[in-house]
Amino acid sequence: MEDIKQHIRTLLQAEAFQVTLQQGMSQEKLEAIRATKTGGETKRLVMENEYIDVDLEKLNKEIKDHSKTKYQKSELAKARAVLYRFYNHVRLEGDQYVCSLKSADEINISHKFFKYLMDGQKNGNEDIKKMKAKAPNMELPQITPEYLQALLQ
Repeated sequence: MEDIKQHIRTLLQAEAFQVTLQQGMSQEKLEAIRATKTGGETKRLVMENEYIDVDLEKLNKEIKDHSKTKYQKSELAKARAVLYRFYNHVRLEGDQYVCSLKSADEINISHKFFKYLMDGQKNGNEDIKKMKAKAPNMELPQITPEYLQALLQ
């Protein structure tokens, strides 16, 4: 049961990096992204509410690189700030994650990145349906303040 919960958490945390995941990003690389600190840049971006556009190609290239020291913290900080803004508007309804946002403009992010997030949420919800069919008693994690705070690190 705990493995399934962890898989759901990983899906949630990986939505912004969906393109990278489709290109074969390993769990090890995902963990490296989550473990990389952004030196307060993410929190600054969230607090100042400036427009954010993440260069996914640059981020993907750096993620693909095996050296943790090659991660560009500014792109990672932007990606985490976008996740923070987005997930502040996501809630669990039944067995599906629902976002109340209608456009990228509501949270001051690029339309391209917003589409990635919405597509990722849709695909994640489809995966949840498949997992729930196999394990109907599986519990889904809520989007918690602790999760959101972790994105600011």
